[in-house]
Amino acid sequence: MDIKSLIDATRSVHFRKTFYLVAIVLAAILLVVKHQLLPFINRKEKRADKILRHVLDTLIALIFITIALASVMFWLTGNE
Repeated sequence: MDIKSLIDATRSVHFRKTFYLVAIVLAAILLVVKHQLLPFINRKEKRADKILRHVLDTLIALIFITIALASVMFWLTGNE
């Protein structure tokens, strides 16, 4: 995949809508899973629960960082 086809793909409105839809749904699913599995913070939680909480928090943060970076990239490439 060369840079020209990548820029053309990011200019596509359909690609942008699909990207945002998938990213927001994935973030929502991770937030629901996190709060279903670990509903409250407990100072004496098991090590496995603490690791799971950190992994889920990291994945959620990565999704929001990706959305922010993609927004800047979409803005810089312009529209079709």
